[in-house]
Amino acid sequence: MADPGAAAGVERHGRPRNPGNDTAILDAALDLLIERGAAGTSIEAVAQRAGVAKLTVYRRWRAKDDLLMAALEHARAPDMDTAPAGQSIDELTSSIAELLSRPRFRTLMARVIGASIDYPKLVTAYTERYLQPRLNALAQIAQQAIDAGHLPPDTDPSVIQDILASSIGSVLLQHAENVTAAQLERRLRILLHHIGYQP
Repeated sequence: MADPGAAAGVERHGRPRNPGNDTAILDAALDLLIERGAAGTSIEAVAQRAGVAKLTVYRRWRAKDDLLMAALEHARAPDMDTAPAGQSIDELTSSIAELLSRPRFRTLMARVIGASIDYPKLVTAYTERYLQPRLNALAQIAQQAIDAGHLPPDTDPSVIQDILASSIGSVLLQHAENVTAAQLERRLRILLHHIGYQP
């Protein structure tokens, strides 16, 4: 059952919640997740980093999993909220390359994937909120490219998904600190070219 006090922006002891504390806590949780991983992040460390009492964190998020999932949601940038369904393959390739060129984003993805055994709820939330909507849209974009003759008519849209997902995994494994968006985009375009993509 939902906490009516939380819904009204009031802590359970009757004191109004401070939105600034919420932001500080989520920022601290995200920073620690990136720096230390899920296992190395604790409620105590988050409270200390945010400059608030430990009880202040617990009043908002009763478990570390809940806090980390909220931090992931808090991390979403406006360009990550935009559904790519209306993009072309070329536009999508450019946007993926730019996103993967951000070291902080690459580290966050690696930390979440690395938490899959001990924190499965965190990975499930990440997959449902970040990856699956984009994979679904990607299948639509690939089908549009096939229908428009940019890809061979017998191309399976899931192949495009596999190519881009494999490229993301490759970037994460290499931990290339100075990789640029242009380099990543070139790699993706070469892969697409090899399966017959014609801009």
